[in-house]
Amino acid sequence: MPLPLSYPGLRCVLEHLEAVKRAHIIGRAPSLQKIDKLVPFCLGNLNIGLNFSNKKLIINKLSIECDQNNIQFKLDGKRFSRKISKSQEDKINKVVHFYFCNRSITNVDKLYLGPSASRDVRGLNLKLRTNSLNALVREKYETAFPFIDPRSYPLKTVTTMPDTAIFDNLNVTSAETLHLHLFSGLAVRLDNLKKLNNQTVLFGYCSSSSVEIIPFIEYYIETKKDIKTTFVISLIARGFLFEKLLEFKQAFGEYISDLDDVKERVVPGLPKFSIPINGDSKIHVYAIEVPDVNGRWKIVIKPVSAVLEI
Repeated sequence: MPLPLSYPGLRCVLEHLEAVKRAHIIGRAPSLQKIDKLVPFCLGNLNIGLNFSNKKLIINKLSIECDQNNIQFKLDGKRFSRKISKSQEDKINKVVHFYFCNRSITNVDKLYLGPSASRDVRGLNLKLRTNSLNALVREKYETAFPFIDPRSYPLKTVTTMPDTAIFDNLNVTSAETLHLHLFSGLAVRLDNLKKLNNQTVLFGYCSSSSVEIIPFIEYYIETKKDIKTTFVISLIARGFLFEKLLEFKQAFGEYISDLDDVKERVVPGLPKFSIPINGDSKIHVYAIEVPDVNGRWKIVIKPVSAVLEI
């Protein structure tokens, strides 16, 4: 007869068991329920509040949606629902409490907070260690910070919109990669660009004038400070690409360069620039074409060592 798993062995198995399968097993094993809350959950993604009309939660591939009358579960194309006489808020909070609350820690690769994510989750005693946070609305990422474990920082990625307050938030500006979605009417001004300390900043859904990147480069030329951040501007129309590169040509036409050492596949026939900042660094500017949801055409503004070009 095989020996039962020791506690360390059982803990290791539970911790790395897919979360939905684990919850299914725990619900049917009273002996495991005694230690379940002591063993961290490991999730690929946790998505809270995807839309405005219904309260919704996605745990890996399991979708849980609450409307006015029912709570519906969907997994691998199969779905079933139950009627619960509680408010939408109470339903989704009860689900969150069942899966995540009062645990030692829950490890989440990607955490999403959608439009209907409630500020009430602050009172649910969540402890999440995450790599990435996606919260387009400022109130949502402010909701997230209290229950993200401090050991998560700096985050690998943060995705949000350029609300003025985010540029003074160290949790945002210290992330390795910052995605800023510039929907209609939104822009990023020079003063806010100066506050970013991220390794990479990606601007999505841009028009030609959404980002004051040329004044930003001119500021660094004047001050001769090193730029540590690579900026990528995704443009929603090819016409905006030509318009923005024309602005670069008017501002930095004397620095047009072949950029033969650039390894990315640049768009042929368009101007490229190597702009000196000081004796140690330059900025390369060029266009690439990479289809994605944020915009097909991209302008890359990348700091490089001037020494390596000699």
